[in-house]
Amino acid sequence: MRTFLIYLQMECKRTLKSIPYVLTGAIVLVVLAGTIAFSASKLLYSGRAVGRIEVGVVMPEEDALARMAMRMVSSLDSVKGLCHFTYVEAAQGRRQLKDGELLALLELPEGLVEGIMDGSNVPVTVVLPDNAGLEAAVFKELTGAGTSLLKTAQAGIYAADDYLNTCEMTTSIARAERDLNEVFLRYALTRERCFSEEEVSAAGDVGAAVYYGISAVVGILLLLGIPAACIAGPYRPATEEMLMRIGIGRVQRTAARTFSLGFLLLLFLSVPAALAACRGLFQAGAAAFWMGILLCLTAAGWIHLHYELCRNETAAILLLFGTTVVMLFMSGGIIPSVFLPEAVQAAGKWTPAAFFADGIRFMITGEANGSAAKLLLLEAAVFLLSSELRREQR
Repeated sequence: MRTFLIYLQMECKRTLKSIPYVLTGAIVLVVLAGTIAFSASKLLYSGRAVGRIEVGVVMPEEDALARMAMRMVSSLDSVKGLCHFTYVEAAQGRRQLKDGELLALLELPEGLVEGIMDGSNVPVTVVLPDNAGLEAAVFKELTGAGTSLLKTAQAGIYAADDYLNTCEMTTSIARAERDLNEVFLRYALTRERCFSEEEVSAAGDVGAAVYYGISAVVGILLLLGIPAACIAGPYRPATEEMLMRIGIGRVQRTAARTFSLGFLLLLFLSVPAALAACRGLFQAGAAAFWMGILLCLTAAGWIHLHYELCRNETAAILLLFGTTVVMLFMSGGIIPSVFLPEAVQAAGKWTPAAFFADGIRFMITGEANGSAAKLLLLEAAVFLLSSELRREQR
């Protein structure tokens, strides 16, 4: 035991001597993380909304039904709130579309309405610019939704007609078509029936600044293992053999190095944590202190695992950087998880970065979220794996 304490004291002294080197790297990381967080927050909450979409319409000559249908569509609240229609000639419309004056061009064919009625469905040509932006994408979705509604209405009417003809109830066809038209028009013309509202917050239960602050802290905490390579890197084989001779086995070495690096991480995070506590940002009380210690020890174990796995500083640095960026992305630290595919969201909740973020979120909100248990399990797993890797490399 006395030998282990002496070894632990030597590791801590070596760690303290490396503070100037780690501090330089930490400053660079803070500036980089702060820039990313600020830029992402501005991008996420930039306040930009889709403006009215300028749409050119090429009408067939002397087609009164098509003009009537177009006037009806353009008068709908759900359409005129997003689109502004301008009637143009085909050549003029193509030119304005190329010059950026129009964001979309509709070319209506002859017999459009008649085709809808008899089922021939002559298609409308929708022309979008090559460099289609957000507005053009929205218009594309609108036309797709309109097409889907029209197909559904036609299928319903044709199915009713076929059924009534089969049952020899042809006298009821006109009434059935009238009733179905009323049903489908009521559905199509009422915006609330076509859209469901769901309010989401990209930052969850905290503000945007705090959300990206948490992500920045997680990124810095893990990436501090890069400038700390001088103390986190693997021992030389001769050094490991010497330690084994004096009774310092793989478990003791893993414990001492995890503790020393965790102590270093705690020193670096103590200043911002103290400032946050003075400003009343921590609602967890005394539990925030213990959570901070657990975060640093778990992060130290995770960093050591990379160095023990690679057994080479350069490879470990590259691996640590890659895993950190990927985990931050999957857990919503770069792009909020509400914007990610469901499969990525589900996987991201079980990444170590998500565990660290939950731990910091607990310190801020004081709401239990199981972060302590997850971090303890993660620390136990990486400790055992690092010890096993040391035995294999012995």
